[in-house]
Amino acid sequence: MPLMRATTNLPVDSTSLPAGVSWCLLVLVLPGMVTGLAAQEGGIEVFAGETLFESGVRVSLTEINRSKRGLFRGSSEVADPLGRSLDDRRSVLGLDYGFDRRITLTALVPYVDRVLKTSTTRQSASGLGDLALVGKYRLVHREGRATAFNWSLVGGLETPTGATNATDPSGPRLDPSVQVGKGSWNPFIATSATYGYQLARFDATAFYKLNTEGAQQFEDGDFFSISLSGAYRFLHFQYPGPTFGLRLGLQYRHEGRAEMSGAALGDSGADELLFTPALSIHPIPRMDLVLGASIPVYQHYQGSQLGRDVGLIFALGMRF
Repeated sequence: MPLMRATTNLPVDSTSLPAGVSWCLLVLVLPGMVTGLAAQEGGIEVFAGETLFESGVRVSLTEINRSKRGLFRGSSEVADPLGRSLDDRRSVLGLDYGFDRRITLTALVPYVDRVLKTSTTRQSASGLGDLALVGKYRLVHREGRATAFNWSLVGGLETPTGATNATDPSGPRLDPSVQVGKGSWNPFIATSATYGYQLARFDATAFYKLNTEGAQQFEDGDFFSISLSGAYRFLHFQYPGPTFGLRLGLQYRHEGRAEMSGAALGDSGADELLFTPALSIHPIPRMDLVLGASIPVYQHYQGSQLGRDVGLIFALGMRF
């Protein structure tokens, strides 16, 4: 993302499967485990093939910690005389409602804390971020002997609820990369498929987000991602005892060039490949716990931009 004004821009409900297949391995998609984000981040199984059980409610809290540091030009890290870093920490309240067996409605409410540092300065902003409203419709549901397949279409809208007017102590308005909100209406669409076989599970998601112009005449580049993961419940106890699962995934992320006042910014646009492992624990059937990470495997940036560091995610969810 662009370097401007010496700054840089910067979770499938385990509904019932057939006997012998039912398992509660949590899969957290990152708009974007954490994807996302540029994607919608937070929540539990928002982007997965399965829907929430009929008339069910789930409340979740996701803690996301990510950073950008180290100056990159293309795929190579170069010296940064300003010693810049951008830390983004957010707590996301997720509210899911199972309208019926095919439809799940979700609201993702983030509280964002951002800090941009150089070797001599520090800028920060915190507050309510941009609310995301999401709807999921299950297109296909198939069950077989020790197998299950679900395919869903997901759509939603990121709304401009976050503040965009934070200022530096000396007076100037902070760069859009530091603001907690974008000030724009950004629609997104995704399709997700989930296949379960005995204690194993496989997920695939394709996500696209159309970013529009927001505050300070700034517009993030459109965002596209593909996520693939495999999971296995490696330890479980007799119901209602706890279960433990491990997920390993890859996510490809593409972000187009950003614009300011209608002009493309040279230091923006990126292609990234992330390794996304996660450990899930279900202490009781209604509770989901997950600890995950996003580890950059490949990064390629247009112009000069800060690179992605390892990100961490912790999520807690309760179903009612």
